[in-house]
Amino acid sequence: MERPPAIIPRVTGTALGRDVSFFYQREGDTYTLVLAWEGEEDRIYDREVIGVIDDLRAKSEDKLQPELILRVVTSKLSPEEPQHYFSLRSLPVTGLPLDYLNTHLLERTPDHLLVNPNQDGSRNLTVIISVRSGVGEAQQYYDEVLTHALAAIGLKRGTYHVHITTSEKSITEIAEKLLLPRANHGIAQTVLLLSGDGGIVDTVNILLLSTRNDKYVKPTIGLISMGTGNALANSTGLNRDATRGLRSIFRGAPRSLPTFTAHFSSGSVFLTDEGRSTESLPSSASGHGVVNGVVVCSWALHASLVADSDTTEYRKFGAQRFQMAAKELLAPDDGSGPHLYNGKITLYKADEKGHEYTEEVLGTKTSYIVATLVSNFEKELCISPQSKPLDGQLRVLRFGDISAADVMRLIGQAMHGGGHEKDEMVQYAPINGLRIQMDEPDGRWRRVCVDGKIVQVEEGGWVEVRRGTEEVVDLVA
Repeated sequence: MERPPAIIPRVTGTALGRDVSFFYQREGDTYTLVLAWEGEEDRIYDREVIGVIDDLRAKSEDKLQPELILRVVTSKLSPEEPQHYFSLRSLPVTGLPLDYLNTHLLERTPDHLLVNPNQDGSRNLTVIISVRSGVGEAQQYYDEVLTHALAAIGLKRGTYHVHITTSEKSITEIAEKLLLPRANHGIAQTVLLLSGDGGIVDTVNILLLSTRNDKYVKPTIGLISMGTGNALANSTGLNRDATRGLRSIFRGAPRSLPTFTAHFSSGSVFLTDEGRSTESLPSSASGHGVVNGVVVCSWALHASLVADSDTTEYRKFGAQRFQMAAKELLAPDDGSGPHLYNGKITLYKADEKGHEYTEEVLGTKTSYIVATLVSNFEKELCISPQSKPLDGQLRVLRFGDISAADVMRLIGQAMHGGGHEKDEMVQYAPINGLRIQMDEPDGRWRRVCVDGKIVQVEEGGWVEVRRGTEEVVDLVA
């Protein structure tokens, strides 16, 4: 949408029944609606605004139809506190500037929030609250923001179903027992998922690994990002504002979500309970373990830091946990220096005509390697600058046998606008897939990360990643 000029002429209207003047203007890198009255001012920042809707509570005989500005206000108890607190503010107004309405007006409730009702009057609209995602913000966001925002467009409590997670298996169980049967009965449904990337991955894995019949209708997922890195939300634009994705749910449209599939040698297992326990992987028709993803499959430093930081103690620090774990891996307390991961890497690429060929990576030592469908692992960490939202292209980024200082320098460049992908020490390319044959005696260095889930490959084992050929959910973006 074309943005308005930097300063919009003043217009007059009302807010909370009081006569005000509106100015819609650019301030720094954002646009702001300024409300002025009797020598006082208030500001509404664009990044907070979900949208402008008709005020369903008001009946006006005035020529100007009352409207509501819905916005999410975020606060912290202290700058050091990782947890945010959210509230929904709704401001009844009339006479908003035309440019403001052109930018924010929600003319109608989107179809994906008005899925067909059931016999009991409820809609095929499900809210899943992942209470343990990130630093535990999901329940408070639901209570203070989402319920009121849905009510403002006529979706009161009781017209949708709410599920609160009680374990790491909850979303998997909901997908298997609720979402999959509905989809196989040809029922259109929408899930508002308050979670991190893991909630999407759990859902996608159940749907991909289960039997889908010819009536199958892809569920639509509206993601409200409550995780730590929130790679999917940061890469698809859901986190471009301060609403955690709610603006996109109200004003976006469903788009097919690309996937990849990671196959593992037969002795590989999930690591659970902070690495103290193991679980079997789902099996493919060939008997190999299989895990599907939508963000990243990694080995070496990235997988190790995700695994090492996935503890109750580390999670208290939010996204800072990744940097803390990375520093410990790159500069161990015993002074031994960072580990170089040993294994043979094969890339599967396509030529100009689309024919696949293999490329062996020179050298067996690797510091960092990811195969990713997204651009950003965190809001500021743009690891794959050429990736576009939901383009479905898998890309590899790898550092070979380089020093800890060079690793930190390259990651630092990725945190500050990119350029790392052009460095001579970096291998970066679009791929159809890759295979890693590991040669590590210590299981700590055979861990693989698939969208936050950790798989330990057996000694002498391997992982092979391929772009997915099936898409089983739509994401509102």
